[in-house]
Amino acid sequence: MRAAGFARGLWSVALASLPGWRGRSFTLARATGAPHGGDLQPSACPGPRGRQLSLSAAAVVNSAPRPLQPYLRLMRLDKPIGTWLLYLPCTWSIGLAAEPGCFPDWYMLSLFGTGAILMRGAGCTINDMWDQDYDKKVTRTASRPIAAGDISTFQSFVFLGGQLTLALGVLLCLNYYSIALGAGSLLLVITYPLMKRITYWPQLALDWLI
Repeated sequence: MRAAGFARGLWSVALASLPGWRGRSFTLARATGAPHGGDLQPSACPGPRGRQLSLSAAAVVNSAPRPLQPYLRLMRLDKPIGTWLLYLPCTWSIGLAAEPGCFPDWYMLSLFGTGAILMRGAGCTINDMWDQDYDKKVTRTASRPIAAGDISTFQSFVFLGGQLTLALGVLLCLNYYSIALGAGSLLLVITYPLMKRITYWPQLALDWLI
C-alpha cells in the first residue's frame, strides 16, 4: 500500500509538471480503483479563458492601428509568402558568399529583407491600382483596399511613391552594379500586372524578375 501511494504521488507530480496540465486538478479514478474508473481527466476550469497571443502576419496587421490596416493589406503584409519568395534566394546568395565557418553578413541580410518587403509591397500596390476595376467584379479580390474603397487611387499612388523612395534608399546602400540591376528590374515590377491582359502566363514576367 505504501508503494502504491508513493507511485500515485510520483504520477501526480509528473502530470502537474506538464505544461498542458499545470494548474488543474485530476481524478485518479483508475489508479485508486474508484467506482467511476476511467482515464485521467482535467477538471473544468471556471471562468473565461484569456485571449491567446498570435504572432501570425494576419494577426499583426489586425492589431495595427485601424487607419494603417488598409495600407498594410495593400502591400500584402498579412500574406507574406510573396515576400519570402523574394527574400529566400537573397539569403542563399548571401550565405554562399560568406567566408567558410562564418555567419552570413547580417547587414546585407537586413538590407535585402527590407528591400524584399518594400518591393513586394510596391508590386502589389501597382497590381491593385491597375486592376481595381476588375477586382470589384471578382469575389476573391473585391475586398482588396482599393477595390473596396478603403483607399483612394491618389492615396495608393502616394503610398507607392513612399515605398519606392524607401526602396531606393536601400538600393543606394549597395554597389553600382546592384543599383543598375535593381533599377532595371523596376520596369518588370510595373509591367507585370499588365501581362494578365495580353497572355495567360503572366508569371513568366515575374520569373524574369526573380
